[in-house]
Amino acid sequence: MSKGIDPIVVQEALQRMSKHPLFINSSVYSRLLAYLVEKALKNEEVKEFTIGADLFQKNYNYDKNDGTVRSHMYNLRKKLAEYYQKEGASELLIFTISKGQYNLDFIWRETVTKQQLSRERVIRVPISYIRWGVLVTIILLVVFWGVKQYWNQPPPFWEAFFKPNQKNLVVISDQYVVHEKLADGNWHTVLYGDINNNEDLIDYTTKTARDLKITDYTLMSKMAPYCVKNISEWFLEHQQTFDLKLESNLNYEDIRDVNLIFIGQFKTMNISKNFFLKDSRDFRLYQDGFQYTKNGIQKIYDTQYNQSNRIEYAMVSYTSLSPGKSAFYFVSNNDIGVMATLSKFTDKEWLKNFQKQLNNQDGHFNALFEVSGLQRTEVSCKLVALEEVK
Repeated sequence: MSKGIDPIVVQEALQRMSKHPLFINSSVYSRLLAYLVEKALKNEEVKEFTIGADLFQKNYNYDKNDGTVRSHMYNLRKKLAEYYQKEGASELLIFTISKGQYNLDFIWRETVTKQQLSRERVIRVPISYIRWGVLVTIILLVVFWGVKQYWNQPPPFWEAFFKPNQKNLVVISDQYVVHEKLADGNWHTVLYGDINNNEDLIDYTTKTARDLKITDYTLMSKMAPYCVKNISEWFLEHQQTFDLKLESNLNYEDIRDVNLIFIGQFKTMNISKNFFLKDSRDFRLYQDGFQYTKNGIQKIYDTQYNQSNRIEYAMVSYTSLSPGKSAFYFVSNNDIGVMATLSKFTDKEWLKNFQKQLNNQDGHFNALFEVSGLQRTEVSCKLVALEEVK
């Protein structure tokens, strides 16, 4: 729009431009330019449809989205830009059409120059400091990378489990269940401590002549769901996964070349009993707990009950079954011992403090814990004996 600019000045600028080869040889763009100037001087809004109707009646069809006007406006902008870069570089008044618009506007060369100088000043300031900017950016990236590496560092003893592309297996202990035909002639579900697998069932049946048969299910205590939830959250936090298997279905092939985690009671162990405490010099299983012998002094740590509390003992064994692989055993004959120790060993800060108690902070160990409390939310877990295994 004219915005108070003298029409005579505008017409003189239009005449000079119309004599330029960019326009004098093109009646279409001469007419289009003159039309837009006239509308601008009258402060009349123009649209694609009005231009098409006034100038291109034969070729323009609004209903079919004819692109004639848009094409001509695009080319007109290019001609104006070329003109003001060359012969029109000394023109004091500039005709301009904003991209995507159809209305022509007028702007003084002085205003354009001031705008360009302003942009140049804005650009020159950061360019003069670009080297410092690059240096600071590099330093910040290095610091960020270092902090990220520190926070992403695997917690103590879990490095093998959380390396990329590791095969991890979690084994949950379960009680082998059988059916027995009793005196009433009916089959009843029963549990025998001496039967933990199919071979035990055959041996027990042979020795006792009892009428027993295999069931298609096993039995797990409340420890199983709580511990699976705990270990799942721990692995998810470190963007790792694991396979899950029940002890009653475990084979030797399953634990070959994997990082292993056993969770459960030692009284239900099947294959796992061959590996649990296999390298220990100080610890042995004893009834419902453990026997600890050090410097010729023997101590018994067995489950204790009273009216208001229960004290049990849980063993955490950190070892290896295959080269380059690690194995954790969280073992007790009662639920709270297993749950409490697993909770400790999935706590980053607690792990760091525990690691400081080892002479070889990356070595294998057997750690005995005293666990007391009746409810899962009211449990204390205290280290009572520690053996480092070479």
